[in-house]
Amino acid sequence: MNLQANKSRSVKSKESASYDSGILKNVWSRSGSKYRTRALVLLAVNLMLFAGVTNFAFWLRSGELFAPMSATYWDDFVQTFRFWSDTPVTLGSLLAEPISVQHIPMQIPIIGFLMAAMISIPILISILYGFWFSLPFVAVVSFFAVMPWLGLTLIASCVLSSVPPFRSRFRFVSALWGLVPAVIYLSLAWQGSFDDPALQINPADRIKFIAPWVLAIVSSTTLFFVVLLIAKLVDYRPGAITPLLAIMLGLPVGLFEYYVGRDELYYRLLASRDRTSFADIDASRGLEQATREAMAQRPIRGQSVESMQAMVEQRWLFGLATNLPREETVLVRHQSEIISSCDWFLKYFPLSPYAGNVLYIKARAYDRRVDPAEFKRSKWIRFFDDFPNDASRDSWRLLSKNYPDSILSAVALLQLAKLDARRGAVDRARDELLQVLFKLDSEFHPPEGETPPNLIESALRVVFAPESTETSLNVSGDAIILEATRLYELLAYNRDPIYNYDPISGPSRGQEPIWFGLLDVLPRSATYVDQLRRLDAAYPNSQIQDNIALEIAKCAMNSQEKIAGLETCLEKYNNRDIVAETLFRLGVAYKQADQLRNSDESIARLYREYPNSIWAKQAQRFMPRPVSTQFTEARP
Repeated sequence: MNLQANKSRSVKSKESASYDSGILKNVWSRSGSKYRTRALVLLAVNLMLFAGVTNFAFWLRSGELFAPMSATYWDDFVQTFRFWSDTPVTLGSLLAEPISVQHIPMQIPIIGFLMAAMISIPILISILYGFWFSLPFVAVVSFFAVMPWLGLTLIASCVLSSVPPFRSRFRFVSALWGLVPAVIYLSLAWQGSFDDPALQINPADRIKFIAPWVLAIVSSTTLFFVVLLIAKLVDYRPGAITPLLAIMLGLPVGLFEYYVGRDELYYRLLASRDRTSFADIDASRGLEQATREAMAQRPIRGQSVESMQAMVEQRWLFGLATNLPREETVLVRHQSEIISSCDWFLKYFPLSPYAGNVLYIKARAYDRRVDPAEFKRSKWIRFFDDFPNDASRDSWRLLSKNYPDSILSAVALLQLAKLDARRGAVDRARDELLQVLFKLDSEFHPPEGETPPNLIESALRVVFAPESTETSLNVSGDAIILEATRLYELLAYNRDPIYNYDPISGPSRGQEPIWFGLLDVLPRSATYVDQLRRLDAAYPNSQIQDNIALEIAKCAMNSQEKIAGLETCLEKYNNRDIVAETLFRLGVAYKQADQLRNSDESIARLYREYPNSIWAKQAQRFMPRPVSTQFTEARP
């Protein structure tokens, strides 16, 4: 009995001496080889599991499994240190891109648990294994998750929690002390999450952006308590961290797979790439640089900078209008990348709720074109997709058939109607346009007998269909109705008794005098007006003579010329189908020329004579009844 008491007192005195000498018991306290081997093996297992956590964190931002293999890895890494630029590589961006916690609240616990694991595990390793053994875990956070600032913060945390004189005799207190730098780091992320003005308006959104960091702190504290308690119970043998680390990896992965899904991530990345690839570009600086390079490479005596810039600009315009020069290859490459990504998504996620959106993005990628007239006018490279390419037909057809309840099917039917009308299949195009108008426009009244099949069924499906994922694409139903109505009225009221639909769709058998029709001419082309005049000359006194005149008047370079052209159209074709649109555009042109009385009179006549037309609805959007000088600028 006395012998056991003496041994107990001896052990306590040794522990007290160890503490007094600054050495606390940890996994290395046992000198046996099997304990050392077990500690090293479990440390390696912990490091591999932790690497899985950090790789998952990087995958949530990029869709790539291993950060160092990313093509933009070093650029992303360096951007985290660029305080002087608006870099997207921030901790706050993890909450907004590519999957926003605003739209997918389940991201809150997923990100919260991930951050808890990345913060708490290095601190626990430093407490139970020693400071130097935590550095590989810090490096993994810095280089695998591409969060170097978090890595630097964790170095400070590990020093506070495990290095004398900062550490405490009570390990849980040391862990909490080490959590302080991480809390400061996350608090800075809170501040950076509110840059979006929408978040300053809606308090609920602010809570969503704070919740992941609060959850990360609470989860880290809980993890500290559980791991250190287990370590105490097993007398600091190796293995206390591994089971909980496996849970901290499996929990966010399981939540993401079950409640969010990989298709959500890959779709958001695809949609973001689509927006970035076809965003407007200010080419003025590039034009100036290209001019300087051209003058340096081929100097010509007496040539001014202005003349050289004009030559470069013409070369760029040619490049924007064709598929041959270097400038266009960037657009072609982006189109190819987007289309390939869409095909990959549809192959691996055919049943995803985003499959319809991806078909829409793919079809639009085929239809993207550069606007050369806009570049010539403003030196901006802008894209448009309202003149469909025949290569997109299959994608639009699949979209219209597989997703009839979606507003995207209306877009698909509109684009198919344009393609069919250009081919001369006017009856099919009119049927497709009727389906669009019956689906979207409750006030549409077609001519007698113009009723598409399954009208009631399709209309009810659209009215009572739940809110779908295509809302993220910001498709405007009003714009679709306007465009579909214009094309339908052009086809419905302009069948020529002599030329049939040749002036609209082109010669049915490719015969002379010209090969194209009105729908074949690209409105943004620099030769648009010339082609319209050729068309008018080729089909004298045709049914669409008034439509051609209106299109020419709309292309006038200044307000006075436009007003004169529209007034001529109104006088010459006062009983044709263009009158409603002419009155609307004349009212807009008068307003832009500060002729407010004439503008009000034109719009008043539109309301009086064509109250149910699509153009009266357009006017009503910009000016309330009664007509007054409050008419605001329209964007036809």
